[in-house]
Amino acid sequence: MIPLRRYRVDVRDAALRRVGQVDAYTSLDVIVRHLDVGTWSLTLPATHPQARLLTTGQGVIIWPETTAGGGTGEAAAEPLLSGPVTKIRHDWSSSTGTGGTLTFSGTCDNAPLGDRLAFPDPSRAPDNGNGRYSVDYWVRQGPAADIVRELVAANLGGRALPGRRVAGLDTTPPPGTPAATGPAATARLRFDTVLSAVQTLATGAGLSVRIVQPDPTTARLALAIAPVRDLSREVRLSPQFGNLSAYSYELTAPKATRAVVAAQGQGADRFFWQWTTPDAERDWHRTAETFVDQRDTPVPARLDASDPQYTALAEAAARALEQSGQQAELSLSPIDTPQMTYGRHYQVGDTVTVTTAGGVDLAYPVREVHVSDSAETTTVQATVGTANATKTPALYGQVRRLWQAVHQLNTRH
Repeated sequence: MIPLRRYRVDVRDAALRRVGQVDAYTSLDVIVRHLDVGTWSLTLPATHPQARLLTTGQGVIIWPETTAGGGTGEAAAEPLLSGPVTKIRHDWSSSTGTGGTLTFSGTCDNAPLGDRLAFPDPSRAPDNGNGRYSVDYWVRQGPAADIVRELVAANLGGRALPGRRVAGLDTTPPPGTPAATGPAATARLRFDTVLSAVQTLATGAGLSVRIVQPDPTTARLALAIAPVRDLSREVRLSPQFGNLSAYSYELTAPKATRAVVAAQGQGADRFFWQWTTPDAERDWHRTAETFVDQRDTPVPARLDASDPQYTALAEAAARALEQSGQQAELSLSPIDTPQMTYGRHYQVGDTVTVTTAGGVDLAYPVREVHVSDSAETTTVQATVGTANATKTPALYGQVRRLWQAVHQLNTRH
């Protein structure tokens, strides 16, 4: 067991009230994800008195020790992550000694976004009345941040049906928050997960969305929405600056290069169209097809962008190809320095610049950060890019050129 160094772990009960603090642990593992569900894992000796703090129904709030909320006079920062316990594991063997170890694992508080469906009418349960909804879709237009708040409030916040509410979730913007601005967005939802809808809206509007418990002394979960920051000039990670110990990049072939989309109709009368990604087929010498069922879309009268039905089919094809497209990821091992520390100077969602050993600058969002603290070492590993390379074609192209340069160098020797 090591003394807690960089991170502090507050323990909360099911009502979000702080019931104690873990001041020492064997290992701590935290994965924070942009617009997705993060995870955490905490290992303690089974005989340690603080192991009794955690049990089913409990949760944690994990802070950087230097800026922990309610701490030593410094301004409280947001936690790295907060969330419930979802798994408890007890390991024992004759070699581990008395008691063995207990490992508590869980998700972040974004998890309920993936647990709830966006009902066409969130005010009515599916088993109410005759089991039919009076509307086809939940439709909203306006600033994306406003739509996200309304969507979350209606399906798991204070405006949701009592059995669907997440305890303590506050979807109202903090006092002084400026009115939402930016390009107008549209949501047209029918039993999509709330998480997938939030991901689409937030990505299109350049927003960061997370649910977190910002204050361990208050039983409140906050829906935090903010513009993602472009810190590419301020945050530069490079071996030359002494704040990057390693990096690796990865290219992955597409799972699908052609989308066959079907509109309304039946049998031989059904309308089909195909969209392709020729660049991906050429790069990987691969042709792979996927079927997209759009039976709710009428047959278009014109096969161009002037026809809204054709546009709907094209957008469905683009989404399918995006989800199954070629991917590129860049993984980093930053070194925290006083001038550049994760959680203080940059967060997930922020755009940072990575300078490779060959002097190539790559400026992309931080999609995921994996923090690990143990007796042996403390590491921070970041993943730059997005889940689908088709959303960041420039990253895919740059990483591919990096690979080609290395390959050409190797073939010369």
